[in-house]
Amino acid sequence: MYFGNMKRYALILLLFAAACQTHTETSADKPKTIIISNDTIPETRSSVNRAPVASYSEAVKDELNDWKFAVAAYETPLTFRFILRMQYKELRISDSLKIPNFGMQPKLEIRKGSEPLSCIIGFFDTKGRFKEYKKAAIKNEQLKLTTLNNYYVGSYRTPVH
Repeated sequence: MYFGNMKRYALILLLFAAACQTHTETSADKPKTIIISNDTIPETRSSVNRAPVASYSEAVKDELNDWKFAVAAYETPLTFRFILRMQYKELRISDSLKIPNFGMQPKLEIRKGSEPLSCIIGFFDTKGRFKEYKKAAIKNEQLKLTTLNNYYVGSYRTPVH
């Protein structure tokens, strides 16, 4: 009877060991991946330029005053963030502007819009193409800032075979 219980315990132990066996992956089992990232440009600037990096201005017709419509973009300590300072007559407002990280230093430009008292705020991509981003314009004597297009950049993993 003692040997019968021993056989039973040995069989249970053997089944338990087989059930608990794990497969360990080796580096040969794992697919290789390449991570594509645009982290070549630092997130912060070593020095902030106090002069506008891009600007646009046009006179507002008025017989008594020397008013203007103007938009200027200024650097911040964060590389891909800028401050927009806008003016219409005596109204002055600021807003923030975030440019996507294409893996190059951002380059802004502000161009005359197709309507009077309007301008297009944009940036250049890696191929030197101007990307329209925002539009500043005067509508019904009010300063409006409108998003024309949205741009996104992401990191992703690509399997290598």
